[in-house]
Amino acid sequence: MIRIRTTMTAGAAFVGALALALSAAGPAAADDSWQQGARTSNPGSAALCVGSLDKARVCFNPSGDKIYVYDGDADSASAVADWENYKHWSDNSVYRSGQCMNSEGAGTWVVCNKDFYEDGLLLMTARTYGRSAGRWTGSYGFDSLRTS
Repeated sequence: MIRIRTTMTAGAAFVGALALALSAAGPAAADDSWQQGARTSNPGSAALCVGSLDKARVCFNPSGDKIYVYDGDADSASAVADWENYKHWSDNSVYRSGQCMNSEGAGTWVVCNKDFYEDGLLLMTARTYGRSAGRWTGSYGFDSLRTS
C-alpha cells in the first residue's frame, strides 16, 4: 500500500512539473509559421504599412502587436506578411519569425495577433504565395519597424 501511494505521488509530481514547464514556455516556443489570420476590417491610420493595394499590403499596429494583411488581387495566390522579430535593433539573430497569411480572397483584410519582444526590431515583407505551386510568387514591399 505504501509503495503504490509513493508511486502515485511521484507520478503526480512529475505531471505537475511537466505542466508547469510547458505553461512557462515563452513566446519563442510558439509555432508562428503559416498562421492564417482572422478576417477583420481596415487597420486604420495608426498602423504602419508596406506593400501594394493592388497585390499585397501588410500593416503593423505596435499598440497590440497586430499584423494586418490585405489581398488586393483576385488570383490564386494568398497575400502574406513574412516577418522576423529581433530582440534589439543591434541584434543579428532572429528571435522569432513567421508568416501571417490571408487566404480569404481579394479585397479582404486579416489580422494576426502577436506578442513581439518589446523595444525590438520587426522586419516585414509584403508577399504573395501560390499554394498550388508551393512557392513565393511576388514581393511588394519591405520595412523595418520598432516594436513597443
